[in-house]
Amino acid sequence: MSLSSTKKLTDPHRQAPGRASKAAGEPNSTPKTNGKNNNHLPERYIVKSSDNDRVLICLEAPSLNVHVEAGLSISGSMVRKSPPGTIFLDGVAQSAPFMDHERQIYNLDHHEGCVRAFTLATCEQALVMYMKGLDLKGREWNIFANEPDLDTILAIWIILNHDRIGRQEATQRRLLFALVRYEGVVDALGLELKELTALSPELVRKIQRVIDHLRSEEITLKKDGRWADTDYLAHTVSILHKIDQIFFKPQDFEDYQDIEELARIDLTEKRIAAVVEVDMGIYEVEPHLNKLYGGRLGVVFLKKGPGTYTVRLMDLFMPIALEDIYERLNFVDPAVKCRTQANKWGGADDIGGSPRETGTLLTPAEIVQACRDAAKPLSKSQQAYRFAVTAALVSFIALIAYIIGLHWNPGQWLGRPDLSPLVANPKAGFIITLLALTIISLLFTAYCRPWQYGWIAPSGRKWWFILPAVIVAGAAGGVWAPAELLKTTPWHHVIILYGIGMPLVCELLFRSLTHGMLTQNARIQRSDTHWFMSWPNLGSAILYTGFMILLTFGISPEKLSSTPWLLARTLAAAVFFSLALGMTRERSNSLYPAILFHALGAFGAILIIKLILA
Repeated sequence: MSLSSTKKLTDPHRQAPGRASKAAGEPNSTPKTNGKNNNHLPERYIVKSSDNDRVLICLEAPSLNVHVEAGLSISGSMVRKSPPGTIFLDGVAQSAPFMDHERQIYNLDHHEGCVRAFTLATCEQALVMYMKGLDLKGREWNIFANEPDLDTILAIWIILNHDRIGRQEATQRRLLFALVRYEGVVDALGLELKELTALSPELVRKIQRVIDHLRSEEITLKKDGRWADTDYLAHTVSILHKIDQIFFKPQDFEDYQDIEELARIDLTEKRIAAVVEVDMGIYEVEPHLNKLYGGRLGVVFLKKGPGTYTVRLMDLFMPIALEDIYERLNFVDPAVKCRTQANKWGGADDIGGSPRETGTLLTPAEIVQACRDAAKPLSKSQQAYRFAVTAALVSFIALIAYIIGLHWNPGQWLGRPDLSPLVANPKAGFIITLLALTIISLLFTAYCRPWQYGWIAPSGRKWWFILPAVIVAGAAGGVWAPAELLKTTPWHHVIILYGIGMPLVCELLFRSLTHGMLTQNARIQRSDTHWFMSWPNLGSAILYTGFMILLTFGISPEKLSSTPWLLARTLAAAVFFSLALGMTRERSNSLYPAILFHALGAFGAILIIKLILA
């Protein structure tokens, strides 16, 4: 039997016959301890949904995520391996209560692995942890519960309101401590031992009225058999607000701002980026954000309207500049696509905003993820892994195309012996297969972010300066124009296969597919940035050079060793040619200029070979 079901059968709050609380038959009204104007307290608790996960948060403690899942149970061995910043409540963890301060994992429980009669209830354990000074602002926390009984909800309320409890009046704090103590004793030992609380009879009656009020909805649901079908998170929100009405007054929230956190992510161990929404300006809300996040906020995005954001660097000493964040946002934002100089993320070193003309098309989660990508570029091992995956895909495409080219005989396959010699050419089969497989791969990788793979109109003009270098490198051997085949191939076939077909296929394979895959989480040039050598350009150049060496020399070691000068020239020309085309692709933000330049380089090489052969 689960722990939760055990608690249902032995409900410690059940009154003995003939001793029902006086308040049990009263209307479901707020007790006198609520204070006046209780209906004007802010609704601080909300339920957020993301990726099939629903969590409860308090708007004043956005780094605390409460998960309440029916029947949730985790073994003791798995509990100890939980991520840092995890708190288990009242039966979720199948282990003895413990406090792992080093990893910041806590199990507040009084069921497994302990003497229940000698162990504080969950709500009392939470209060003790608060009183001992547990820091709940220094990181993100996840709190797990499996049933929202009052013991659990009180523990959740204490955790979510840890900052306000310390600012309460002494009378209210003593009432809170009395409520927690009374609920703890009753939950652990039953009503028959409530005298162990050492509370005065008058205070006991008052606390009992409060508990009856807080549990009225739970009792009704259980009595009607609807408890198992209850939305636990919504129920928890309702009870948390009732507790607010008991312990807070409207004047307690004079400094409260309804700041809703839309997304958040860790940038470093001590700094986060967050997207928030509030009806205030960025400078007005800044003191409230500092109070809310306790100095952890490094970058904040203030949502001002649909697709409109102001971005503010809160920590000027962070190891990342807003310029780096702007660059990453401009790369991933579909609304920008590097099409214009004006419609993009940008601004000063400490404050900026989203594209002015169209706004952004990024979600809050995508915005903070872009910040993280800018703050934590790929490590060398991650780059090596991504390069290996990309190289494996390119090698597979080339291998399949090579095998099909060896067995290419469409006339026989189609029963058409009169098929055009151009189509029947084995090199045509190689090129057609390369083109088909590359396009299929692009359909799976580039359909969501075509601009990342160069499928946008060119921008800027400086990329035209690269054309002479492309022509020279192509003529020196940077393109595939085999002289032995040019001798025997008709002129118009040469133009179609080697002047148009191969440039198109190579650019799709290396400057679109390869470059685009390597660009994920990597920094590249744009038309408005300074010139530099990017990792995706270098990686695609390495693969293109290997491809050219295999096309030119095959896999024969004898052929490679017999022509060292030709090998060195081809190697140097292919590297230079590919790097120049990669620069063209990045400076123009588009694949189309690279295809054009490759074709021009191929025509130059073909003309030179034809002149030499003549």
